[in-house]
Amino acid sequence: MTGSSCTVSVDNSLDELERIYAAFEAFIERCGLTAAARHALLLVTEELFANSVRYGYDEGARDTISLTVGLHQGDISLTIRDRARPFDVSKPPRAPDQNESLEDMDIGGLGLFLVHEFAQSITYDRDGTTNVTELVLKEPAA
Repeated sequence: MTGSSCTVSVDNSLDELERIYAAFEAFIERCGLTAAARHALLLVTEELFANSVRYGYDEGARDTISLTVGLHQGDISLTIRDRARPFDVSKPPRAPDQNESLEDMDIGGLGLFLVHEFAQSITYDRDGTTNVTELVLKEPAA
């Protein structure tokens, strides 16, 4: 299937991940995406959504976050719109030190590193008070 999309709008709460997953799982099924594409899409979505909710808002601040997944000519795209603090995720973080064990690594940055590993492209724009993050996933390995 090509030219399909799904948009879900949720509160800026980690509890909303279940609603996001349900909407995106229906999209994945409808479009017949592979298990690898499903894994990449859900991992990237969770990382970006969770970062926005955890670090983008003052405690108690309310917002609606809009997430749109699309399939166009074989490319899977994800667009997230929120009014969190500005944060440009398009800049790749430094790669983790491969000589360091997972337990010894500093907290932070690994999730965004993985997002960049799964993304073919990432763009960020600040439209007034709204962050607009758009990414296209790499073609998943079979």
